[in-house]
Amino acid sequence: MMAFGNWKLIFVIALGVFLRFSFRYSSYYGEISKRVEVSSPVSAWIRVVEGVKLKQLNIQPYDGNTFHESPIFLNFYQFIVNNLSEFQIVIFFILIDMMTAFILSNVSIMQLNSMKIIEKNRLKIYLKDNDDKKSCEKLFINPATIYDCAEWIIWIYALSPYSILPCVAQSTQVLQNFLISLIMLTASNGQRFLSFSLLALSVVNTFYSLIFLPPVILILENSAKNTDDSKPQQLTIRLKSLVYSLFIFMAILISFLLLCLWIENGSIQFIHSTYVFMWTVSDLTPNIGLFWYFFAEMFDHFRTFFIWVFQINYFLYLIPLTLKLNENPYFLFMITLINHSIFKPYPTVSDFALYLCMLPQWSHLFEYMKSTLVVSGTIATTSVLAPILWYLWIVLGTANSNFYFGITLAFNIGQIFLLTDLIFAYIKREFYFNNIELYKIYKKTGKSLPVELRYN
Repeated sequence: MMAFGNWKLIFVIALGVFLRFSFRYSSYYGEISKRVEVSSPVSAWIRVVEGVKLKQLNIQPYDGNTFHESPIFLNFYQFIVNNLSEFQIVIFFILIDMMTAFILSNVSIMQLNSMKIIEKNRLKIYLKDNDDKKSCEKLFINPATIYDCAEWIIWIYALSPYSILPCVAQSTQVLQNFLISLIMLTASNGQRFLSFSLLALSVVNTFYSLIFLPPVILILENSAKNTDDSKPQQLTIRLKSLVYSLFIFMAILISFLLLCLWIENGSIQFIHSTYVFMWTVSDLTPNIGLFWYFFAEMFDHFRTFFIWVFQINYFLYLIPLTLKLNENPYFLFMITLINHSIFKPYPTVSDFALYLCMLPQWSHLFEYMKSTLVVSGTIATTSVLAPILWYLWIVLGTANSNFYFGITLAFNIGQIFLLTDLIFAYIKREFYFNNIELYKIYKKTGKSLPVELRYN
């Protein structure tokens, strides 16, 4: 676990808390809470408060276009709104945000230590003497940098505007990020039932979290394999474990859905207002995603076809990614986080902040990346221009929707470049792992060998 005695971390956390309080009680709060980059129709706090008030008045909150989360979360929000003051709710969101940072840092330590052991065992097969080890030491995950990476995660999450602004706006995506971080922590710890319970809870609220099921299962299987030192797991044992994992997850998920029905007294209206709403992309409020502009401009008779195309596109990449990255489920989870941020219909900068802070965990891949400058420049530029073009479009009326969508499209292209660059860097490093002699030549000459992604 991370030590709390580091004065730098204490300063960073204090500064992060101060910034969140400062913006929350500044004159900018109203503008921040309305920003489409920060809050979506699914995660806006004002919709939560309205949904709670409707329920208290015995009016079905799922009848209109107001609240789009599960009854379990609606009851949780009702408890918060009814029992906490406004100031206490602000503290609650800030505490959740800071806890997310610490959980992610500890996840990084656990996963890097696990990968370090696995990779050392792999290299023992190829390295024959100490000279070989010295020449290939940069190929290892450096144990001295593990805690530095974990600290950087806290630094980035605590001070990044992409995480500060959603917390200030009290976007419910802050709670989703906390839930995802807990899923990563419990899965990395090998806690099967708890990790599946948390994942099922997230899926009940938004079915897009299903994309995390394969990496969670693979992480749990990887944890079980690491603890079994007697002999390699046989295929039949792993298949039984996989079926057992799927059974547990489905049982918990069905239990949560039945709980939702019980809370709603048997009414299935929440299904239309949550799952159908997200699937059909009923609210075309502009956001930083790819859906809203396309469906706003589309003829209605094409809508159903392209709804299926866009939604299948979100899940489709999971199949080849799982097949290719199954040996490193931690990296697979990272890639699915990026995919989740890009292709879901109602993304916010909070989705981006979650995986952005985890990048230091994969700093050993940076050496093999090619588009770092392009990606960072694109994301920085679009982050500045997006609110400017929104102001020109909505407030001044001197621009139109094409301007804003163009800048959000560039933002998502930057994320896609980052995703592909990370995957290429991972594959290139794996190539060197399997071809140590070529890596030695690379280190001696300083010239990178051409490694191409191609189909045989």
